[in-house]
Amino acid sequence: MSDIDTEHQFKGDPFFEIIHDGEWNATLGRQGHEENYLDGYIEAAIELADAIVEKKLYEKRDTLILPILYNARHATELNIKFAYEKLISAGAIRDDGHGLDHNISAYWQHLRDSNVGDIKLRHIVAALEVFVRSLARIDADGQELRYHRNRDNDLSLEKFSIVNLSLVQKSLRELHALLSDLKYRTLDFVDERATGTFTAACSRRDLNAIARALLPRDRWTDAAFDEVKTAIRQRFGLSSNELSKACKEIQRTRELAALIGIETPLLYLTDDDVMWVIGQWRSLHPKRSQDDTDIEFDYFDISRLEEMQERGRLYQEVINAVNQRLDSGKLADFEVMFYRERDRIPSEYYDRMVAAKLEEHAAAKDSKAEIRHLLEKTNLLQNVRGSAMRLGRVALAAALQDI
Repeated sequence: MSDIDTEHQFKGDPFFEIIHDGEWNATLGRQGHEENYLDGYIEAAIELADAIVEKKLYEKRDTLILPILYNARHATELNIKFAYEKLISAGAIRDDGHGLDHNISAYWQHLRDSNVGDIKLRHIVAALEVFVRSLARIDADGQELRYHRNRDNDLSLEKFSIVNLSLVQKSLRELHALLSDLKYRTLDFVDERATGTFTAACSRRDLNAIARALLPRDRWTDAAFDEVKTAIRQRFGLSSNELSKACKEIQRTRELAALIGIETPLLYLTDDDVMWVIGQWRSLHPKRSQDDTDIEFDYFDISRLEEMQERGRLYQEVINAVNQRLDSGKLADFEVMFYRERDRIPSEYYDRMVAAKLEEHAAAKDSKAEIRHLLEKTNLLQNVRGSAMRLGRVALAAALQDI
């Protein structure tokens, strides 16, 4: 259906008539996002509670408490189901065949009992227990807060008679923070898991933290290493076998291995290649002293024109030199070092990024244009240095500090 047809269809509709108003049009449906549902209900609950308490709307306490509590419960249900479905899709927890219903206790309990391989997610799920139990106690199936009588025709909320808005207001903010943490950590966890760097007990985030807590690999025979392992096991709730698997995964992964001092070679480049190219780049971008200031360009200043011409000649010399030094593999490798770090792409995708760059170069057949584009980057050193560390070239990253 075209926009014109839609506009005609909803002409005169009390809620959905198309009004060309850039200030108050809200997006939903095909222009909306799932996260709007996750965030919207808890935000509505908070806004209503704040309005009653801060504006002292005493006459609205008894009516608005119902949508406030319902929105809080519905937001909790949506966010727990969101995590439940995402984690099942990622293969992080099993599908218990629960089906679709409104039993928030059952969904939450499955998350808890699944013991997800991520310490932060486990802590968030555990912290949600008090809220889930409270909301499930007053409304087990999502009906009691919506209707005066439940499915059995009994009075809804019959065991309750009073609730304090000030307490509700405070608790809503705590609940909101936990639901937000659950949503964002679930999304990050799923993205991390796609890299393939995890164990049954530890996420990539956990492995990164463990690697930072470990001694360097060449000191794992030290007596002190036993104390370090004990502390890590206690912190992450790991068995000896689970920590052993975590250590193996750390050593297997470029970025994590670098954290314990393990060097991993690049696919095509040597450290000397990288240092040489950065040296060439530095000749085009010398370090600026504190006395350097930007000078306004004068198109009639012959000396400035000559300076620009000289810089153009220097660029061409450097481009030619780099083109001679780097074959297609090394050039692809160097480009990926820059773009991987700039775009914060996990190091696990390094190999396929280099392969993709090689295909791109083969199609474009213009290596000098690629080289010029790289050499013009004023942040080239910063990103190549960061990539060197994350790709396992620890000594190279340290050497690049001094250029």
